[in-house]
Amino acid sequence: MELPDGAVHRSNMAIFDGMMLASLGYGAMVMLYIQVTQVLLRKPKRGRLFWFVVFYSTALFPLATIAFVGKFRFMEKMYVDYGDFLGGAAAYQTAHSAEWSNVMSQICVTLIPWFGDLIVLYRLMVIWNNQWVLVIIPAIIYLARFSMSIPVLISQIRNMPEPHSNQYGLAYYVLCVTLNLFCTFLISLRLFMLRHKAERVLGRLQATLYNSATTMFVESGALFTLWAFTYLILRFKGSWAQDIFLQPYSYILALTRMLIILRIAQDRAWSKDLITAADVGILDWEVSSDNSSSIDVGKPTSGFAQSLQKKFNKEALSSSSTC
Repeated sequence: MELPDGAVHRSNMAIFDGMMLASLGYGAMVMLYIQVTQVLLRKPKRGRLFWFVVFYSTALFPLATIAFVGKFRFMEKMYVDYGDFLGGAAAYQTAHSAEWSNVMSQICVTLIPWFGDLIVLYRLMVIWNNQWVLVIIPAIIYLARFSMSIPVLISQIRNMPEPHSNQYGLAYYVLCVTLNLFCTFLISLRLFMLRHKAERVLGRLQATLYNSATTMFVESGALFTLWAFTYLILRFKGSWAQDIFLQPYSYILALTRMLIILRIAQDRAWSKDLITAADVGILDWEVSSDNSSSIDVGKPTSGFAQSLQKKFNKEALSSSSTC
């Protein structure tokens, strides 16, 4: 069915505006990747966490780059070479979805959430101190979303319209939003619960590095959760503006995950050691049990800050660990 001229114009504008936002999101992710690389090059110790950050950032950045380059080339043809295509940009996307640039982009767009949500599940497990029962439900949702991404990808790279593509896409994005809402809520709740314990263990000044609203926002991946939730609402309403949020979808996800990776690389993210100290009130937790001392977190003493690991003492107000 041919769309009226007004609807075609709004659809074209939404896709174009969405691509502009995708460009901004990708550009911000490039800057974060450069910062992560600079931090890694200055790292004196290169343990398992170091190589995890290297692997994750190295996997996420090329995927986002290939996705952006392919999408940009496809959009260029859509708006420049075939700007007068009957039915507008949306119709062109459907009729030429099997072009190599779109196929390359869509494959990478599908792979980005596979990697992107793994870091959120990992952070959920770390922040809740390896309470595996909390990861069961989001892990099941992740596997379901993983499975749904296959038919969604196939429907997006075929020239022939897929009769059930809308249902596949809706189920996919519902699972994605559900997973991220679940993880964002649990991570934010846990960090809110730990804020007073962190002050008693680290001291009020040093605890501000971990208890700020910015830390909670970044650690929980709240930016992408809000973005995905907004897109889902617009899609349910059938709004023409949904493409404004759809085009940058994967790049916003990659951006929020790279923010988490940057904090991990800078030793500013909540770690297993810090979670243990806040939970149990045991300082010097990396020494032997003979030298470790248990404390009452409800009765702080003036010697707490001196008993902490050196990295937490040096981290406060250090220019090398600022974002």
